[in-house]
Amino acid sequence: MHDMNDQEHIEKIINKTFEVIQQVYKCQQEAHYCIGKSKKSSRILFPKKRNGETRISEQELRFVFVEQLNLEIKSGWDVFYSVETPTNDTYLFSKTDEPHADPYGQSGNFDMVIYDNKFNRIALIEFKANNSTLKEYRKDFCKLNNSKENVKLKYFIQIVKNTNSGTFSNLHKKIGDNKDIFKCWSLEKEKNITDDILNIQL
Repeated sequence: MHDMNDQEHIEKIINKTFEVIQQVYKCQQEAHYCIGKSKKSSRILFPKKRNGETRISEQELRFVFVEQLNLEIKSGWDVFYSVETPTNDTYLFSKTDEPHADPYGQSGNFDMVIYDNKFNRIALIEFKANNSTLKEYRKDFCKLNNSKENVKLKYFIQIVKNTNSGTFSNLHKKIGDNKDIFKCWSLEKEKNITDDILNIQL
């Protein structure tokens, strides 16, 4: 039997996370009750906002990922994880300047870090939902790409609700040179749209 390496474990978790978050979106929205059709692969649901619309955020994505990570750990992958983990460098994230490492800045946080069984960091993960500002993307990529972090595996995992060709080109520009760490799922298209975004011709 093939022994999976850390990257294979994480990418298996990402794929399963996308599958489950899609089930949650279809059948577990507070604003649209249809639990009878749910596979109940997760007990999380998308809550509704005061205006009655369903809120889509990175929190649901993060929690489903943690659920799938714990299942992978139970199956034998001997790792640990932390959330909102302080970075090893300090940054300046001002409203006007380009995000950058700065000795007079403040420590940032990673959404999640995965560790081996000796508590060495082996993967850095950022989660994103919807199509946020270019500044927000640059902040996350700035942290992930800092050489002081000295971690090989890095992931920027995203879900979006609605997509079209404009969304693809917009995200393609925001990702820039970070194609190798980017993973994205469309809830409306019910598919992994990573390649659609990365391969679009501008």
